[in-house]
Amino acid sequence: RCLQVENEHVLRSMKACVSETLSTLGQHFSQLLELALTREVQALVRKIDASDNIYTTESTTGNLFSLTQEGAPLCRIIAKVDGVLCLADILTDDSHSEATRAEAAAVVAQVTSPHLSFTQHLSSFLESMEEIVTA
Repeated sequence: RCLQVENEHVLRSMKACVSETLSTLGQHFSQLLELALTREVQALVRKIDASDNIYTTESTTGNLFSLTQEGAPLCRIIAKVDGVLCLADILTDDSHSEATRAEAAAVVAQVTSPHLSFTQHLSSFLESMEEIVTA
């Protein structure tokens, strides 16, 4: 429609409207993507919590570590769904293999990295710090 309009004023207002619509669509898409990622991370954390199988726990923890490599937004999601506390439980539980605990430690290191700007998730994590460091 913009190509058929010759009036500059009308054309500018149409372009502004299209730009605003695309911007809003982008914001909504970002929110939808974050919600989908949050649900997936929650499913992984629940799978770790519910698992009695050492291989499932190790594999799922490895999946979480892979997600942390995608950057700060995914680290924030992992922290907001209490993934850090779930991983802290793995670290302090001697029944898990050394490999599983190493994966858990790697995820915790990524999520609690000092270069990340969000820290609200760390208060409950700090309560277990002594046991985690020992583990």
